[in-house]
Amino acid sequence: MSTDALREQIRAQVRTALGGSKATGGDASVASVTALMHRFEAGYAAVNAEAIVACFAPDVVWTLPDSRVLHGRAACLAFLKERFASPVGPKFSDSHLNVLGQTVVQNYKVSVPLPGGKALTLDGTDVYQIRDGLIAVKDAYWKQIGAPKPAAAPATAPQGVVVPLRVGTGAHAQALTELFKRLAASPALLQAAQSGLLRFDMRVDEAAVKAVAAAAPAAPVTSAMAATTATDPAACCSSCKAGKACECKGDTCALHDHPVEDIPELKGVIGEKLLKTLPPSVKTVRLHPKAVMTPLGKEALRKRGITIERGTKP
Repeated sequence: MSTDALREQIRAQVRTALGGSKATGGDASVASVTALMHRFEAGYAAVNAEAIVACFAPDVVWTLPDSRVLHGRAACLAFLKERFASPVGPKFSDSHLNVLGQTVVQNYKVSVPLPGGKALTLDGTDVYQIRDGLIAVKDAYWKQIGAPKPAAAPATAPQGVVVPLRVGTGAHAQALTELFKRLAASPALLQAAQSGLLRFDMRVDEAAVKAVAAAAPAAPVTSAMAATTATDPAACCSSCKAGKACECKGDTCALHDHPVEDIPELKGVIGEKLLKTLPPSVKTVRLHPKAVMTPLGKEALRKRGITIERGTKP
């Protein structure tokens, strides 16, 4: 449907709603409404927010093209002052008024600034309802066809934890070494560091570090960097790789520099009741050479996945 046809349809609907007003009264009404709208447009031309708001009813309802709704003169005045204060506000032109009794349809062009100094021109249509010689309702519509779509927001990386590191004393250097040892010993922390969830912001006081290095003993010291590269969780036991308790044999695990799991030794008659007293973390037990394993005890070990390490005879 063309614009002219749409206007004629609106006029016909308004004439029907008005019930065929008398010509004289209708002409007077059109003249007063037209004068009101001319004052309204003059306020825009003069960039005078107060003059525009003077054309509004005290309880005016103004619906903006972005669906925001302003209620009352005060809200409209604040909005207009903010718009006029902006150097990149919309610019209006080619206004055409269609006065249909107490309803006014206004068609116009609106120029909206774009980044880079360019502008986009849209078709606008406002529908006004007049009451007691003032604008009671103002509904604004801008055709967005042809407007560029907003650029998709770039994917943001997950927020991580940034650990500030300051190195300027011997104590700082030692603490840094211990930190990297703990990092290398924890598969979970290593994974967090590799994925960017755990990051370090290290700042070094060069003069202080040189002074510490000059005063340090000649004995070889394992560097903090070596601690991070010499230890690979995959090089240790499968339990460490899975982030569980270390299952390395011996009194300590030299690779991860922490005590290994203590293996309990079972003595006497080993039945199901005795095995229930073992902590859930126990994965290996040692049998005393004179210990006796009952069938129920053996089955209980199998269900819990506990392996048996035979002890040596005294």
